[in-house]
Amino acid sequence: MNTQPIFTLDLGSSKVALLAATLDDAGRLNVQEVAVVPNRGVTAGVITDLDLTRSAITEALGQFRNYGVPDEVIVNLGGTQLEGMNSQGFHPIVPAGRSITSADALAVVNHSRQVRPEPDREQILAIPREFRVDGQNGVARPIGLSGSRLEVTTHIITAPIANMRNLQNVIEGAGLRIADIVPNPVAAGLSFLTPEDRQNGTAVVDLGACTTTLSIYLGGGLAHCVVLALGSGHVTGDLTKLLKMTPEEADQLKRKHGRAIAMKADDESTVEVRQVGQSQPRHLHRRVLFEIIESRMSEIARMVGQQLDRSGFKGMLPGGVVVTGGGSLLPGTHQLFGAALREPNTRLGTPRVEGPAALRASGPELSVAAGMAAYVLQGQDSDFEPANGLDHWKERIRTFFMKV
Repeated sequence: MNTQPIFTLDLGSSKVALLAATLDDAGRLNVQEVAVVPNRGVTAGVITDLDLTRSAITEALGQFRNYGVPDEVIVNLGGTQLEGMNSQGFHPIVPAGRSITSADALAVVNHSRQVRPEPDREQILAIPREFRVDGQNGVARPIGLSGSRLEVTTHIITAPIANMRNLQNVIEGAGLRIADIVPNPVAAGLSFLTPEDRQNGTAVVDLGACTTTLSIYLGGGLAHCVVLALGSGHVTGDLTKLLKMTPEEADQLKRKHGRAIAMKADDESTVEVRQVGQSQPRHLHRRVLFEIIESRMSEIARMVGQQLDRSGFKGMLPGGVVVTGGGSLLPGTHQLFGAALREPNTRLGTPRVEGPAALRASGPELSVAAGMAAYVLQGQDSDFEPANGLDHWKERIRTFFMKV
């Protein structure tokens, strides 16, 4: 068992989650400690207030005092400004027919990375999805094989340079170093998808507070991703406006009494609603509450369905759809998405973890934090060094293979 923990830090729009994990001898993720604190310094996955975010990180670190405060963390990157694309690379093997080396693999991946992002963006991750040797598809690891022509399909994720600088500033302001960055679409499903799910084709819908991420895993890794500017926090906003409540009261009402599908409602049952400016609570038919929630959740599901159609992968997902994230805690959520996407194999995704903090780390709201740990601990680095040989996360593009 690896006794040295790694620390992941999920900077979300509603929370900061700090997680310490190791890997046991059976290759299972062991969560040693976890801390979750509210955060108001991130909006739609983008840091909008350095001080508030830094304070939330510091508070989470304070809850780790008895365990040990980390020096460096693996941190996530989210937001609608993330962009993913698939790029092709080609490299001739000379002399023809010799064994493919790690240098060849590096060369073909680098060729696929020659796409130039906009001047205000930078590549943050390059993930080889599939190699082809002499036209043979489905090669996961070409090193050692013989061939004359090596090709690759690489999924490249880019982000605004300003977002990266703000992330670095807030982490360093909290007295930490960034060990690695894992984009949300990569991490979202890695704590619960099986190797077969990732290989055969599975879509993951991560419902955050301000954003919803659609990630498609195929061939062992990430094949497609998109981030939508709608999340479960918009449900809270609807309740706040329509029922004339404070955001805090609306969120509590949603969490305590809400559900995503109105048809399950009992027309005669009511809940108490405390409205702004009223001394006494009013009684609201539970059916009305459910209808408000279902309207917004259905909109999110329709938008996910549109993106799934546009991706070109809809008919290539025998693993179905997995719904996760804090927004999936609303009862009936994965059933609503299954109906909207016309996908009977739709289920809830929760981290598969062991260890002393497993119970606290097994909720869907911690899928990204646990997924980052799985990415580092259960993943398998490539057999070749990054292009420029530098170690700092800002100066390298990590190529990565998930174990399959």
